[in-house]
Amino acid sequence: MNNKLYLLVGIVILSLLSVNLYAGTVYSLYDLCKIADKNARAIKIAEDDLYISEQEKKRALAVLMPRLTAFGSKNRAFTEYENQVPDRKMNSIKDTKTFGLQLDQSFTLNGKELVALNATKDQIKKSEYDLESTKSNYLFEVATIYYQILSAKKNLDISKADVKRLEKHKNSVNEKLKVGTVTKTALFRAEAEHSKSKTNLLIAQNNFKLAKASLKNLVDIDEDFSLIEDQFFYLKGFELSYENLIKEAIENRPELKSITKTQEIAEKTIRYERGSYWPTVSVKGTYGDSEIISDHDSRFKFFDSETNVIEKSVEASLSFTIFDGGLRKAQINQAIAKKRQADAALIDTKNRIILESKKAWFDFETAQSAIETLKDELKSAKENFNAVSMQFEYGLSDSVDMMDADTLFVSAQRRLAEAEFSYELSILDIIRIKGKLLELLL
Repeated sequence: MNNKLYLLVGIVILSLLSVNLYAGTVYSLYDLCKIADKNARAIKIAEDDLYISEQEKKRALAVLMPRLTAFGSKNRAFTEYENQVPDRKMNSIKDTKTFGLQLDQSFTLNGKELVALNATKDQIKKSEYDLESTKSNYLFEVATIYYQILSAKKNLDISKADVKRLEKHKNSVNEKLKVGTVTKTALFRAEAEHSKSKTNLLIAQNNFKLAKASLKNLVDIDEDFSLIEDQFFYLKGFELSYENLIKEAIENRPELKSITKTQEIAEKTIRYERGSYWPTVSVKGTYGDSEIISDHDSRFKFFDSETNVIEKSVEASLSFTIFDGGLRKAQINQAIAKKRQADAALIDTKNRIILESKKAWFDFETAQSAIETLKDELKSAKENFNAVSMQFEYGLSDSVDMMDADTLFVSAQRRLAEAEFSYELSILDIIRIKGKLLELLL
């Protein structure tokens, strides 16, 4: 008895393992978004942009700090003196060692360096919004392909079932032809429709493979994988007013926040460039310590000397550019033009987001209203197909009626499946437009 129990458990375990091996790695939408957020190249590029902005702030801060420089040198000078008296030459060797520190700082009188520092802070916030926007758009693309795969899989299952139904019908027509209850034309029609269904099955298989390849290209996942449908974000009875959707989109979308920061950066850039017309003040303090050793010798006399020299100095200077060939004016005009570009981009982006909100809302309403209608159509098409099939068995309908009923049934199945996936994707799109997608998927 125990041996039989062990054998049964072993068979169950092997069955489960074989199913898992056949299915490959299984991913949910949540799993795909986690992997994409970690490994996607587009997201990594946006993260590096944020890192660069943070380093730019450190550079701007370093400009405000005094620069401390250490210096040192060593010099040896050899001098030979020639006199009028023969064989009376005198040599001199002079060693000089110098080291010191220098502290210097320069700044513009209008504080343009502080303006630059504030601009880098705005750039960091802009990079953060750009990163959020990149993630949101990328993950929505992942979700779109995820639903394309689920839709393609559903269409593949429908095509497989259609091939089986038409094969069964073809065999039935063939049997009726043998007993003389149908003509050979009916068999030709059944065979043609069966061949057509196999072609549709091949197209469905290729579409399914292509959708999986697209996801594999977008997300770094295993080659052999399957998907499970997530329902954690599926909001049954989803209610949201159209007005609130647009209002939340304008308030929360990172694209608008990013362009707003671009406007602020452009305004500060104008102030920064105008600071070039202000004088620049430079302050420098120096401390130096020099040690000088001199050796003198001749045939009649030898002596040496050692001297220490300490130098301390403070220097302040004021410089003002009188003529630069129009460089400053050109830079200011460039900054003003970039501000105009940012203003125009803000208006265009706001209009685009409003249009996206309308489209997403209309898609949601269309899919929501279509689902119930298509369910009724599918129910009617299925009952019609069953009725026509029974009538065909008893000779009350012909093969043309069967083909029409099958086409209607398959079309209703596909349209309902497409509407259901469009409905779920439209909900996700509304959440993206509201600027809440990352909170949901990550």
